[in-house]
Amino acid sequence: MNRDQTIKRIRKKSLSELDLGSLTKIELSPEDKQDLARGVELFNARKFWEAHEAWEGIWQRHPEDARFFVQALIQLAAAYHQLVRGVYRGFVIHLLRARERLALFPEVFLGIDAGALMATVCKSLEVIDKKNLKDLDFSSIEIPQITSLPSQKESGWPRQ
Repeated sequence: MNRDQTIKRIRKKSLSELDLGSLTKIELSPEDKQDLARGVELFNARKFWEAHEAWEGIWQRHPEDARFFVQALIQLAAAYHQLVRGVYRGFVIHLLRARERLALFPEVFLGIDAGALMATVCKSLEVIDKKNLKDLDFSSIEIPQITSLPSQKESGWPRQ
């Protein structure tokens, strides 16, 4: 069985089926680290589709539970890709999915300031919740920058 067949056979899990203990056990290979950094660089340059593609490689190389943080980043990139394209319903759907996944992780994960991302996502969703989508000025939605933090002990697990 080749790698592509293995990837296709991994059954996706719902959030309720996840083993929270295995979420933090993602060991990044040098290739994964390169893809993660490249995705961050592309995301911060507002090349959201390209960031999504960079992170997709990591997602494909890891089992379901371990890759949920990467999936959160992919959902975030998809959300902002939709926002830039003016597909506002898609933006909201992907942003909600990103929030669900980010909520599972500590403030700092894989060297990324996940807390700052979560704060921006929540702030955007609060603005959206207060208005009808038809009446919302989507140009006022903040697009975050992903910041890397020096290696720190990841605390606050799981996020409260």
